[in-house]
Amino acid sequence: MDGAVVKEIIKQKVLETKKNLVLEEISKIFESEGFSSVKMQEIANRLGISVGALYKLFSSKEEMYYAYIEYQIHRFHTLLLQKCSTSSDPKTCLQRYVELKFEVFASKRKALEDPVVGDPLFFVKMNTQKNDPAKPIFGFLADLFQRLDSVEPLKEKNYMKLAYLFNAFTMGYVEYWIHYGEKLDENAARVLEAFLEGMKA
Repeated sequence: MDGAVVKEIIKQKVLETKKNLVLEEISKIFESEGFSSVKMQEIANRLGISVGALYKLFSSKEEMYYAYIEYQIHRFHTLLLQKCSTSSDPKTCLQRYVELKFEVFASKRKALEDPVVGDPLFFVKMNTQKNDPAKPIFGFLADLFQRLDSVEPLKEKNYMKLAYLFNAFTMGYVEYWIHYGEKLDENAARVLEAFLEGMKA
């Protein structure tokens, strides 16, 4: 491999690692203080870096926020795989997905409230981004629905479509909670059953 190519790969890896370390700290800031209330200067001060260095990593606060969401999606995927590693039952894994989703969103309300309430299409925009950070999660859900279909036949045989429908169905509970301030304490098993009831063959 060409020396210049190796150098560029190393440079990108270093930048990616640095970005992830910064995103860990940014996560704490957004989740304790919210998105709108903190300025780039304050974030830079908290991180112990200059504003210029922060802008080298993220061209704007909005870009930083999307990077934060993407970072959280990757973490969610890792946690989901861990939670499902002890069970081969697709229904159990689908229930764990709902439980984890509600638990994670409930812990990040402050970080989500302003952007989501201010933009009703926020989650739609996230799912249509070019790199689609949630794609591995949808693939995992599609596989679970395919496995479930062999045990409990489903009307819909497009499993990826089912994954997107299930995501939208469960997201409805999250959006209602964000907008109306109810507790996000829905019973995951009941939520799953309500969805599957409409999908049974």
